[in-house]
Amino acid sequence: MSSLTRLDVTVRPRADGDGLLALTELLHRAYAPLGAAGMNFTAVDQTVAQTQFRVEHGLCLVAEHKGQMLGTLTLDQAYDPNLHGWARATPWFFRQDVMHLHQFAVDPAFQGQGVGAALLVAAEEVARQRGARALALDTALPAQHLVAFYRRHGFDEVAQVQWDAKHYRSTVMLKALTDAAPSTGDPEHRCALVRCFLASYQARDWAAARACLRDEARMHWVASDEFFEDADTIIRANALYPEGWRIQVHQVEATLDGGVISLIEVLHGDQRFFGSSRYSFDLGQITFLQEVWATRESPPAWRQASVLGAYRRGAEH
Repeated sequence: MSSLTRLDVTVRPRADGDGLLALTELLHRAYAPLGAAGMNFTAVDQTVAQTQFRVEHGLCLVAEHKGQMLGTLTLDQAYDPNLHGWARATPWFFRQDVMHLHQFAVDPAFQGQGVGAALLVAAEEVARQRGARALALDTALPAQHLVAFYRRHGFDEVAQVQWDAKHYRSTVMLKALTDAAPSTGDPEHRCALVRCFLASYQARDWAAARACLRDEARMHWVASDEFFEDADTIIRANALYPEGWRIQVHQVEATLDGGVISLIEVLHGDQRFFGSSRYSFDLGQITFLQEVWATRESPPAWRQASVLGAYRRGAEH
């Protein structure tokens, strides 16, 4: 059996002349076999509007041969927890030093001819130019041919996730672009974990928020002098908080002593609150958080140990 000829492919940023409809149709063709196998990738049936949103929030690359668009991928910087809360299942997409790629597709008629490899090389070049320490992606675990393809191109599996509404589990894969590869124990990963934690709060995904905490995690609300003495109590207190609130994450930064601080804004009806939190970590999870709010208040009647569990109030209450 003869091998397929490798094409002379040009990879460039998408231009206005590269129609969104044509791009969407290419994605549909490329992902149709995966959809037929029961894997409901977003690109199986995404709308033109979805393609536009994904393209406009990243750098879309296209591969062409003699003027024909044969493939594409979209390269993103760290996701914003205020805009991309769906990515809360993994810290890797919230890291400021890791770029990640999505809606990667090659027209089925031109697969096996080096188009995908050319797109990956171009993506790595862009990531290096922008100072990224690694390139990340995710794909369906049942799509073992894709997992093998990425392994051949230097990606290693670093996590598994279950995305909302997907019929399969996904693997997150990483390719280091520098000698100092990112790890789950470095300061930026702790910052990314906090972004996941806050995005989970906003989504009311209490299971995901709980997964960010060690069982023995504690929390202190300084303004009301309340203490929450284990992870389940922390989650319960936030889950039972009167509804109608929305979080805006303004800043998440690492501290020199291995911790993280965050600044958030909470909108609740016509009220606005600002809070600064300090986080400590152990074994890749949050073990302590101290929240300082700009307003001082007495604890409401509903916050009681009989309701929350391992909860107590300061001496003045």
